[in-house]
Amino acid sequence: MGISGLTTFMDDNLQLIKEYPLHDTKVIIDGNNLYHLLFYNNHVDFLHGGDYDQYARKIKEFFNTLQSCNIEPYVVFDGGYEQDDKKFKTILKRVEQRLEMAMLLAKGQRGKVMPILAYDTFRAVLLEINVPFAVCDFEADKEIGILANQFNCPVLSYDSDFYILPLSAGFIPFDSVNFALQEGIREDDSVYHFLPARRYHVDNFVKFFPALGRNVLPLLATLLGNDYVDIRIFQSFYSSTCMRSHVEKTHFNIPKAHTKMLKVISWLESLKTYDEGIEKIMSTVSTQAQKETITSAIRKTVEAFTPKGTEGGFSLYAYFVENENKELHRPERKLQSDQISIKGYNGSTIPGWYIQYHRQGILPPSSLDIITLHRKFLLPQVEHPKSPSSYHCCVKLRECMYGILLSDDLAQLEMKEGKVISRKCAVEEYDREGYQLRKHMVSPDKTVEGYGVLPQLSDIPDVLPLDKEKIIRLALNIPIFNIEHISRDLEIVLGVVLFWIKNAQPKVTEYHLKAVLVCLIMLKVKWVLIHHGATGCDKNLIEEAVLSMPTETVKEVRTRLHLYNTRPEHNKKHPVDSDLIHGFAQLQTCLLTAMHLNFLLLCPFPSPCISHIFSGTFLYNFCLELQKRRSPDMFIQDLLSKDSVLPNVYQSLYDAVMNSLDSERFTDELKYKKRSKAPKAKNKQSKFSGSSAKSPDNVVFSHEEKKKSKSSAQYMTNCSLTNRFAALDLFDDSADESDEN
Repeated sequence: MGISGLTTFMDDNLQLIKEYPLHDTKVIIDGNNLYHLLFYNNHVDFLHGGDYDQYARKIKEFFNTLQSCNIEPYVVFDGGYEQDDKKFKTILKRVEQRLEMAMLLAKGQRGKVMPILAYDTFRAVLLEINVPFAVCDFEADKEIGILANQFNCPVLSYDSDFYILPLSAGFIPFDSVNFALQEGIREDDSVYHFLPARRYHVDNFVKFFPALGRNVLPLLATLLGNDYVDIRIFQSFYSSTCMRSHVEKTHFNIPKAHTKMLKVISWLESLKTYDEGIEKIMSTVSTQAQKETITSAIRKTVEAFTPKGTEGGFSLYAYFVENENKELHRPERKLQSDQISIKGYNGSTIPGWYIQYHRQGILPPSSLDIITLHRKFLLPQVEHPKSPSSYHCCVKLRECMYGILLSDDLAQLEMKEGKVISRKCAVEEYDREGYQLRKHMVSPDKTVEGYGVLPQLSDIPDVLPLDKEKIIRLALNIPIFNIEHISRDLEIVLGVVLFWIKNAQPKVTEYHLKAVLVCLIMLKVKWVLIHHGATGCDKNLIEEAVLSMPTETVKEVRTRLHLYNTRPEHNKKHPVDSDLIHGFAQLQTCLLTAMHLNFLLLCPFPSPCISHIFSGTFLYNFCLELQKRRSPDMFIQDLLSKDSVLPNVYQSLYDAVMNSLDSERFTDELKYKKRSKAPKAKNKQSKFSGSSAKSPDNVVFSHEEKKKSKSSAQYMTNCSLTNRFAALDLFDDSADESDEN
């Protein structure tokens, strides 16, 4: 949630937060906080769509650091939005702010927007490295507090709510942790590692309010405002005489500019009892309705900040303890259901299997909102503001997914009313229209051509795997690819690529397609060199080709391809090409929706690994480079090394896609070439090419150019020295290069 001004208050009063060496302990991690912070604090590119390969590496480094300190992480995520809609206005405002930021970035201005596949990438890495995690039914803060008290361990987050929750082992703000490993010596002279941190405990704060005790915590959260309280209901209280008389009297460091905080803290210190405070608040309002509103606000806040479990409800503690050393997050696992049921928007009971897999993180949290609220926020991303939303191209996939998700709930509606109307029978989507967020009603599809009536949500576990696979094949219109050694995860990726090209609005160019196919090869080359072996996924023709090549040849290809991973600098002379980015933004929405449909059907296809598919900086740079080339195909052949099998692999992928398309699926490439600035002199080299002037489509590297490419691979961070996450940046692309030698 977040409490207005509280983080700033704590930063100004560090006596409340004590130094703490973090090691040899369990820790409960706020997952939603962590996946954002690791992305932004490691300066992963977001302007060009997201460098998910780099992001995945940073996630692994973070958890490796915790492991070095013998810290056992338990990651907990928020689930769906509460059904009472008490946070709807807050959520809507945040999505609107995200849209504004995305549009500023598209116009070359400053901002930051989390790429839409970041959560799925984070979740996939947790699965890969076996970090235990769970998804709450709804908001996670209270459940995190309960679990932390049951484990008697601290919470690691950046959410100011945890300053209010009474946590037995305290709260460690993310920005108080220095992630540079330190060494300590135990009494037996053994060495251990720890992370310098600062830990807050509510008792450090409560001792300044002896008359109120811990009752001061929810009262403070109410008066400062949170997502459950409209702060305007206390307007008469703020201007009352009882508030004005205590402005200067406080034990804390509060700048006078922070008037509200100064008044509230000073007033709370003056109270003799909790009841006295409630009476004074109520005395400032005149109507019974206002008193009831304030009473309700206080009650809701007290409930939100009281970490006590409910009998028969979902227990994170039982979930983690009972499944310790077992394989979680597998669709075929059967878990015990609890006594609490969750209702759909029209009153249907959501199937137990769905709730179980939601909690395991197999299903995306946003899908629960579709059932319980018939609502979907399509998160804005960087794209061309004047083009249709990047989500338009995959609306048919969402309609198919909605048809399954709402099947039980629509049946309940028809049983009750015999007819369907408005939001009761459709999904209320919030999507970009120009520069604005607009609401649209999207009706679910109940059938898929070639399959027939889609299965009911409650019947999904009993549907044959071949039937589930057939639904996805028909929804994406996946053809039979004439490729040897194609794995099923690569098959669905190529199916999504085809779907993207056929449905893109506006159409993409062949440059987009070629960049995507080379990106698949680049990421596989990078993985094999860094990890010195196979990916662990089903082997396909790309991986087999890379593994069969001499290491030196693979390194040469990697060096050439790595030039396009350098983040371009945009300015007035070289503005960001939002048309180009828009094409790849559409690909991301297709990947996201296809993956979520696959999850809903319990993965008849192996889930594609995003960090092996999409790298936004590479796609952007390489697509621009292809636009400048007189012969893009010859350039690609040379880049992949004519003496290796990689050009044949690329050609096989390209032919497989093109054989399933007609010539009108792409837009005119000339309009993209016209936007690319022509070189002033014939012998002027492209920024990324490394080619000779005499042979512009031949990739030839001199000794000096090889040295230059080596240095250009160094990843330069822009973080300040005070950034506590800076230590995690030590393992970047420059480290990758050293691993290859």
